[in-house]
Amino acid sequence: MGRRIFLYPSSRCRNPRYRLHVRRYLGLPLIVLLIVGVAHAREYQAAKRVGDFQTEMRIDRNPPVVGDNRIEIEIRDQDGKSVTDAIVLVNYYMPPMPRMAPMNYTTDAKLRGDTYKATMNFIMSGPWIIAVKINYGGKITTAKFNVDAQ
Repeated sequence: MGRRIFLYPSSRCRNPRYRLHVRRYLGLPLIVLLIVGVAHAREYQAAKRVGDFQTEMRIDRNPPVVGDNRIEIEIRDQDGKSVTDAIVLVNYYMPPMPRMAPMNYTTDAKLRGDTYKATMNFIMSGPWIIAVKINYGGKITTAKFNVDAQ
């Protein structure tokens, strides 16, 4: 008869020490997940050598998302010097698919410092091709990068 049977843990949850204990141990994994999530929210990076140029491309989100994505492009010559007097266009398009309208967009990349910057707007998720067109000295060179927007 001296034994109590609890149908609900509510009497235990009323204890302030128990609540603090539960909050502490349930909150710790949430904090760890947030830190890990921020650590993986780095930018997308890719590099390619085309013609006389080494082209490095960075997108502010990894993976790129549907909507606005900022792109930065660094172009270096054979000596490793930054090329700052080129005309750079960013052409991004989705590979052709049956029964779908073509999705092909072009934007100018503006020089800021040693990098060319532009904003791309992916209108749907899936594979996209980014063609960075470099017009330098009347010669056009194209570096292509594949990304998958989500």
